[in-house]
Amino acid sequence: MLKSIGVVVGSYLLSVVLVLATGPLLSQVFPGDFVKGNIPSNPALITSTALFILVSTLCAGLCALLAPPRKSTHVIWFFVLGEVMGIAATIPNWSSGLPHWYSLSWLLAWPICCWLGFIVVQRSTGRRAVST
Repeated sequence: MLKSIGVVVGSYLLSVVLVLATGPLLSQVFPGDFVKGNIPSNPALITSTALFILVSTLCAGLCALLAPPRKSTHVIWFFVLGEVMGIAATIPNWSSGLPHWYSLSWLLAWPICCWLGFIVVQRSTGRRAVST
């Protein structure tokens, strides 16, 4: 039980840390866009969303890889945790000036990323089991 909770929460916290870590990279690629009080340009937001998709997929895959049996259940809890936290972050930031598509795209991408991460790990571990 503790391992299950640790894998799900740990994978989620890793995704948060990695998404936050993309901030300095984005600030270098898009100077002036990610400055407090400034609304970033659409290309900067699209790039941020692409990095979010990459990080989310990798962390969902890591969750599936490290989870004990019934890996799909762990990824579902990873999805639920992320979606609840995403909604909790979106509601107070709705009137922040960011385009609404930005928050909505993250909320819509999260379940797809969770599914993709799970499928990639499922197929790669299935192939290894068949080839050995």
